[in-house]
Amino acid sequence: MADSNTSTTADPSLLQSLKLHLDGLKRTQHGQVLYNQIQRGLQKYGHEDGRIELVFVSFLHALLGKYATSPSCDPSTRVKARLIQQRLTLHLPKTAPAPAAPKPVATASRPTPAEAKPAVAPPAVPKPPAAPAPAVETKPELVAELVAPLTENKPAPIIETKPEPVVEPLAAAPTPVTETKAVPPPEPAPPSRQENIEALGDSLAEKVTESITVDRQFGELLETEREALKSLDSPLGEFNDLKQILVKGLNELIEERQALIEKLSSAGDYLKAVESDRERLRQELSHARKHSMADELTGLPKREVFVKQLEAEIGRVKRYGFALAVAVIDVDNLESVNKRYGRAAGDAVLRCYAGQILAKFRTYDLVARYGGDEFAVLFPNTQKDGAMHALEKARKTAASTFIHQDGKNIPLPSFSSVLTQYSPGEPAATLLQRADETLSQARLAGYNRMVVALPTA
Repeated sequence: MADSNTSTTADPSLLQSLKLHLDGLKRTQHGQVLYNQIQRGLQKYGHEDGRIELVFVSFLHALLGKYATSPSCDPSTRVKARLIQQRLTLHLPKTAPAPAAPKPVATASRPTPAEAKPAVAPPAVPKPPAAPAPAVETKPELVAELVAPLTENKPAPIIETKPEPVVEPLAAAPTPVTETKAVPPPEPAPPSRQENIEALGDSLAEKVTESITVDRQFGELLETEREALKSLDSPLGEFNDLKQILVKGLNELIEERQALIEKLSSAGDYLKAVESDRERLRQELSHARKHSMADELTGLPKREVFVKQLEAEIGRVKRYGFALAVAVIDVDNLESVNKRYGRAAGDAVLRCYAGQILAKFRTYDLVARYGGDEFAVLFPNTQKDGAMHALEKARKTAASTFIHQDGKNIPLPSFSSVLTQYSPGEPAATLLQRADETLSQARLAGYNRMVVALPTA
């Protein structure tokens, strides 16, 4: 009886190693579902002495493979599923190549006169299929019983989350296209832009922190798994070979994790610098509002705030070596709008630019009211091509936008812009002077122009 029990159950050491990983599954939604499935199986197919039925080990190995390769499952659960699956590999039941045995029997039924000597071979042919048969076919009914209860609790998010997002955007897509031209611009709310900046920073910091936490858990699992594999000894040579392969694979994963830690550390330093500047900018904007440094018409910061932030960005460029681009935008022929439709229409044009056109830049790009009909944009950590692409998108949006004034649909005037980049050692006043002079020359050449004024050598 002891030999039969040993041939159909896994060693108690498997259950001890599983306990090290099961608690970690309960930290996520998908992991909790997988944890419940494993517990149900262990209650039914586990023995009091710690042994586990090999039929359940085989089924659990296949189930973990689906979790480990499912793109809908969260990364933490996929990693844990893969590690548990590697642990189960050492305890999977071995199956001999049974189909290979019947073929020699069929050919042996037609002996030729030249094959009289191999007549001794037939007694050895029936023996191989007789030995492995109990290991493969002992309890096939258990698999059917196991699949039914466990599949009831398979995580719904893995199956049901894929088709839902595809339907609604298709039906809703045409609606905003026709309404963007006719909807009047909403009144700008200065605090909302700052709140968006804060929300973006908090979300980004939270995601990085979550990635570091998952990476730390992943590292602990890898270290535990590697030490467990190193301490595993078996008289079977193929088990030792498998152990060496798994240890080598885990070493490679640990090296990749170290590289990821370095990247996350670099990203963390950058986020700290951004957070520090964001906090300082928040304080400056609050101080600006108290001292009338925010433009009353558009709600944007005035030129003085823009210049201070430009000087701060230049200091950050000197410390970290990031790129920095600045654009000055002039609304084309705003005077004609004032003369034809009234001053209120001209004010509506400026509010539309501030609330709709220029608000579509990145949340950490600073847009300010630079002058009467001029705006200035600060593009931190941005090369020339990226800033030009952003300005071109704003140009296309302005060309298809209308404003409502006194029952009339007035097309939004185009704008001309000058884009320049910071040169190492250049003062903020010199950079802005170069942009102003280039913009004055561009006005003489016509409307709707975009000029790049790079610093001279």
